[in-house]
Amino acid sequence: MNAVTPAPENDGPVNDGSIPLTAEGGAHEFTQLAELCEALAGRLGDWSTDGADPASAATMASLSARLAEHAGWWRDRIPESVLLAEAREEASDPDRLTAVLAMLDVDPSDRATAAALLLDGVIAHLIGLADRLSPVGDAPARRVLRLVLADLEDRPRHP
Repeated sequence: MNAVTPAPENDGPVNDGSIPLTAEGGAHEFTQLAELCEALAGRLGDWSTDGADPASAATMASLSARLAEHAGWWRDRIPESVLLAEAREEASDPDRLTAVLAMLDVDPSDRATAAALLLDGVIAHLIGLADRLSPVGDAPARRVLRLVLADLEDRPRHP
């Protein structure tokens, strides 16, 4: 499976050695994905309007809008159970998010490449996550995952 191939549609358990996603794991994954998408949308949106790289401004604006929408989709997947409140709080990791965003601290001429590399990493993570989602119990999350992967198919690519 790759970024252009949808997640498997079978009804059986995944038997590739991956650990299925629990409700607590889902709260963790979806919280971090929502926060990352939101932060990336903000950064790329800022880039699209700062005038430092006019050649990539339209691409950054488009990615920003899409990532903001993805953040909402991931937030909608976060379980709201009071029993998972601690898992949601622990998943929010500002230091980790800052470290990821530091990958975007580049010269304006290198922004498209930096964004492409970071999005490639996000996509690789999502492909791995697809293997952990149950075809039945996690169907809504799998649908969001497929939509996000399809939506990012035309992202900038690094050389």
